[in-house]
Amino acid sequence: MSAIDNTSKQERAQLAKRSAYASLGVLLSRFSGVFRSQVVNAVFGASTRLDAFNVALRFPSVLRDLFAEGALSAAFTKEIVEAERNEPQSVRNLVAVVAGFFLCITLLISLLGCIFAEPIIGAVTSESFHQRGGFALAVYCFRILVFYLPIAMLSALAMSLLGNRGQTFRATIASAFFNVGTIAGALLGGTLASSFSWDPIAGLAFGTLIGGFLQFLYQLLPLVRDRVFPWPNFSPRAWMQCEPLRAMLLMMAPRAVSQGALSLALFVNTHFATAAGEGAITYITNAQVIILVPVGLFGVAASFASLPMLSKAVQERNAERLGVLLSDSLQGAFWLSWLSLFAFALMGVPFCVFLLEHGQVNPFDSVQNAVAVCAYSIGMVFNSGSKILMQGFYALNDVRRSVINASIYLGINATLSALLAPRFGIIGLGLSNSIAAASDFLLNWFFLNRVARKQNLSLNALHGTAGRTLRIQLVVLGVGAFVFGLVGVVLAQLVWDPKAQIWAVLNLGRFFTSLGALLLLGSLWAALSALLIWFFGPENLKRLLNRVVSRSKPTARG
Repeated sequence: MSAIDNTSKQERAQLAKRSAYASLGVLLSRFSGVFRSQVVNAVFGASTRLDAFNVALRFPSVLRDLFAEGALSAAFTKEIVEAERNEPQSVRNLVAVVAGFFLCITLLISLLGCIFAEPIIGAVTSESFHQRGGFALAVYCFRILVFYLPIAMLSALAMSLLGNRGQTFRATIASAFFNVGTIAGALLGGTLASSFSWDPIAGLAFGTLIGGFLQFLYQLLPLVRDRVFPWPNFSPRAWMQCEPLRAMLLMMAPRAVSQGALSLALFVNTHFATAAGEGAITYITNAQVIILVPVGLFGVAASFASLPMLSKAVQERNAERLGVLLSDSLQGAFWLSWLSLFAFALMGVPFCVFLLEHGQVNPFDSVQNAVAVCAYSIGMVFNSGSKILMQGFYALNDVRRSVINASIYLGINATLSALLAPRFGIIGLGLSNSIAAASDFLLNWFFLNRVARKQNLSLNALHGTAGRTLRIQLVVLGVGAFVFGLVGVVLAQLVWDPKAQIWAVLNLGRFFTSLGALLLLGSLWAALSALLIWFFGPENLKRLLNRVVSRSKPTARG
């Protein structure tokens, strides 16, 4: 009997339902993030001022990832599952202790970041960035944005509690409030900042900080109402006596070390990006915001929804269920991420013109935004898969391998960035990131199977004869990611260049031409995607396609 037959249909349906709600929440919140980029770019343009803001936001964002989508969130979810086996008061006590401990830690990090802002920003930016006046502005913004970290930590705890209680939509839609605050900072913050004789970019920074608080407040309200999220416990004695907190710290330690390696990689990339000229950091940031839509939709949402079920499968020593849940999540994440990359390659520039070419954004900026999207979206496919595999490590209670993986990632990324960025600029940085992401996924795959075997949980759905089809699909999609990403870069620079002859021939204006291209190429993409899924896609996507097709058919009249 196959692993699929032995796996509970009810549990797989539950995983699909939770993933669907999480995906919907992530989709809406990520779209609000794209709208945020639209507004911010229209107000400030691809300028040194916006470059400085993006440099300042990069490092709180990296530390946030350690909490919101990384070690703290996963470790806390695992301990909550354990605590719920006891009386309800155990959960409240655990939340109070964890919130108090990490609030003190993150506040201390924020204060140190504020004090040492100048050497931190100076270490990661280039001389040309200093000459353009970006350094002083980046330091200014960093001293504001670094206090986003404790707010993000509290949001991560609330997100885990909501996810564990099945409220995955509320947990994932909450970041839309963060984007609302940033948009308000862009539109109104400049006027308010001017009244205090501050630089207008300070209004954007304070708006971002307020948005983070609104995100946490939205997540907190139902938890307070249900008496699940008490006041934080700031007693060091309670911290030392809390066994689950110690278990969380032991689980988080390897990921924290690996996050340090990823932060160093970001330092290297930021230095080369600031050296690539005015606007480069902004182009890369815009690309990452756009890419976060499919990554969040197909990677973060699926991994977030699956962790409680993976942990339960490990507790019950059910290797078949564990392997099938991982296989289903991986296939869906890889296929949907790859189809998103296919869309970016076909429609990168028209999409960026339609989305971002407003206000201070010009045609040259649109081409550069599209180049960054295509170059960086190659890594999107592998990052989505790695997020799911990391949940498997957390479920198996062994994340030490992530230290090795992150160190290799740092070495590959830093080396390739130093070799490729000076010659190819944004394209070189995107390729460096994507190759490192592919290496990270392969290492996660290898080590996860090895860890599972050591715990007598053979993941037949991933390796051996049972996993052969899955492995072939992942290899083909991985190679295809590099091919389509590079094709997209070439199309953006040759076909959609604002000086290209096509614009003179069409003579319709960039906006309307891009809108027409989106409609035409979007229809072509949808048809090709449906055919690929129908003939080669995984069963869960085929079922989804069947439902879409059946609902689109006209109802027969009797």
